[in-house]
Parts: sequence; structure tokens; C-alpha cells
Amino acid sequence: MEKILIIDDDTFICEILKKHLQNNKYDAEIAFNGRNALKLFKEYKFDLVLCDFRLPDTSGLELMQQLKAINQSVPVIIMTAYADVRMAVKLMKLGASDYITKPIQQEELLALIKKLLAKPKKPETKQRNKGIYSNGDFIIGDSAKIKYAINLARKVAPTDMSVIVSGETGIGKEYIARFIHEHSLRKDKPFLAIDCGAIPKELANSELFGHIKGSFTGAISDKVGVFQKAHGGTLFLDEIGNLSYDVQLKLLRAIQERVVSRLGDDKQKSIDIRIIAATNDDLNQEVKENNFREDLYHRLNEFKITLPPLRERPEDIKVFLSYFIESANQELNRNITGVTPEAESIILKYPWYGNLRELKNVIKRAVLMAEGESIDTECFPSEILYPEISETQTVTVVAPEVNTNSKLKHASSEIEKRLIIETIQEAGYNKSKAAKILNIDRKTLYNKIKLYDIKL
Repeated sequence: MEKILIIDDDTFICEILKKHLQNNKYDAEIAFNGRNALKLFKEYKFDLVLCDFRLPDTSGLELMQQLKAINQSVPVIIMTAYADVRMAVKLMKLGASDYITKPIQQEELLALIKKLLAKPKKPETKQRNKGIYSNGDFIIGDSAKIKYAINLARKVAPTDMSVIVSGETGIGKEYIARFIHEHSLRKDKPFLAIDCGAIPKELANSELFGHIKGSFTGAISDKVGVFQKAHGGTLFLDEIGNLSYDVQLKLLRAIQERVVSRLGDDKQKSIDIRIIAATNDDLNQEVKENNFREDLYHRLNEFKITLPPLRERPEDIKVFLSYFIESANQELNRNITGVTPEAESIILKYPWYGNLRELKNVIKRAVLMAEGESIDTECFPSEILYPEISETQTVTVVAPEVNTNSKLKHASSEIEKRLIIETIQEAGYNKSKAAKILNIDRKTLYNKIKLYDIKL
């Protein structure tokens, strides 16, 4: 029986979720705060974690990163209010598997859990119809902007050039990387994807290059890194800007010399791989700020593809809309035929900062909520109907960790954001100095800058 950890300080919600999961043949445990959640997570083997965005003693982000440091592969679903959706999308970039909005619809939750716990399937079949390239949930559309990007992908695919794919979160960067691999001469070899933003800093070297038994505390057996696993094929490094400077250096050497060595091992292994890297950051700016190695950037940037955000190609949304309704019908056993003109107008006007991922989640929820055969405006939450209002609302988050001397403790998100900006200005825009003033490490500061979308 698969075991799920529910983390929420609302006892009523926890008990309801636990009972519902048990009725559907899942084993469930409850933790009302981050401290108890960590204790349970260390004691038992959980197959999935359901975690509230706000907790009394920590934040969903901090707790998720602590859980991932213990077991990187466990799926984490973030529970959040609709007003926090943009924050939830950013949490996914930092390692969450998916998010679900409150009030939680039990059928939607069960479908999501089943999807995340499902065993890996055989490679998806591709369908080409009316501008749709289906590989999982990725669809191209018919707009000139996306067709230009796909044309670039087709041209570079048969080569061995390294590629950087840039674009906002949720836009489908990994699917473009798969598209390139499947149209390359390496298509019959492995395609491996690794999210650099979700790897705990202390494990990045091991995940990429491997280690031998005893090379560090916790290394109880030999491990082969993804560079060796992808030999002959393609390695996709998502959110590459999150790698630490020392790992960037080892990555550069591996690309230049085509050899890798595992931690604790002086033997070198030859590798033959193609690298596709993805980022939603401006790596050029990161290079200028000395956060990303310039030599590594130029080594990776042999060819660049920029994916336009969904709000810049509204002509595609109708294609995506039909596809996601059909997908949700199958997943939720519904028979929704379309949307009302009023609902379609709302969908076309909404900015979709979470892009395809956010659109898919909203449509799936709307399919579940629909009373008749069509989705109407009543199926959408107020944040979708009135985005200009929800964007001005203040979202409160709690302190990152208990027992910390950080100046950020107990600050609301708005206060925290203001404090970060003022401290960076006070430090003369030196982020390393600002991190020291705030008594947090530089990586945490960069995560918070991304989380709050701070522009400096």
C-alpha cells in the first residue's frame, strides 16, 4: 500500500484528506508542522508528500527543500490558495511536482496522486493534427512565434551542437529538448532530464557525476551519475543557472574534455553526450553578476532557442483549450464539450504567467466543476476572473526555518520582499554582501529574489 504524508496545520482538512485517501486504499500519515513532518519523513518511507504552502513553523519552500535533501525522488504536491498560484508555479520550478488549489476537490486530488505515483510508461506516441505535437502534455500550436522556435529546433536537431532553451516556467522547455533529441541522430540512445533547481546543493556533484562508496557521509554504495547514464544520447539540464560555481567548473571540464570522474574516484570515464540546457533566467545577466561562468555559458550557447510565453500568442490558446478539455475528460471521466463565449473571453484575456502548466490545471479544475456540458465563468475562481485585483493582494508567508537568527524571521512576504530590496541597495547591489547582512546564504537569497520576482 502506497504511503502519503499530509502536512497542514488545519486539523479538519488533514483528517478529511486522510480518511479520503484511506478509503481509496492509500496509507496516510499527518503532520501539523514542519518539525513533525521531518521527523515522520526520516522514520518512514513515504511515496508522496502533500504539503500546505503555509505552515506555522516554516514555509512550504524550505520544508520541500529539506525533504528533497533526504529523498530527492519523492513527489511533492503543494496545496495553495488560488491567490498564491504564481508562487506555486515558482515552487514547481524549485522542485515541487505539482500544485493543487484550495478548496481541494477530492477527485482532482486523487487523479493527480495516481498520475504522480504511476509507474513509468513506454514512450508516448506522437500525434500530429491541427498544429498539435503531442508528447505528454506538450502542444505546439499554430502561431508564427512558436512555429519559428520549432523550426529552429528542427534545424539544430541533426547536429551535435549544444543548445540553450530559454523561456518562462511552464512553457515546455523540456518537451522542446525531447523534440530535438527525437529528431536527432541520437534518438535511439538515452534521453535523461535533470532539474538542477531541485537538487540539494550538497548532492549536485554526486547526481551529475556519480560517487563511489565511502566518498562522503551517506555514500553507502557506488552511484553512476547522469553524465555516464546518458552516454551516447542527450542530457537535458533544466534550470542550469541554479548550479553552484564549483559544480559549474566541473561541468565545463566534462564538456571540454569529454571525460568525467566520480566523487572519490581518480579514474576518468569517457563520455559521448549532447547537452541541452534550459533556463528561465537571463544567463547573460547572471554572467555579468558573476553568478554564472562566462566560459561555460559560451560553451553551452552554441545555439539558442527562445520560447515565447503563452500570453504573446493568444491565437494558440484555443488549440490548447480543446486539447486540455479532452485530456481532463479522460482523466476525470467527464464529457465536457467546450466553453461558453464568456468563459472563452476570460481565458483569452488572462495573462497565464504559469503558461501551459497553469492553463492545464485551470482547465482541468473547470472540467471538474462544470455542471452542464460546457465550462462557464462560474467554473473559474475570482483570481482568474479578476487578475488585476488578485495581483495587488498581499500574500503572507511565514519564516523560513525555526531556530534561525535571520532578519527575515516572521516577516510577511511583502515585508520580506521590501527588506531584501532595501538590503541589496544598502549593500551597493552586492548580493553576496546582502546575503551576509540578512544572515542567509547566497543561494537562499537568489531563490527569494526569484520567488518574489524582484527586478534590480
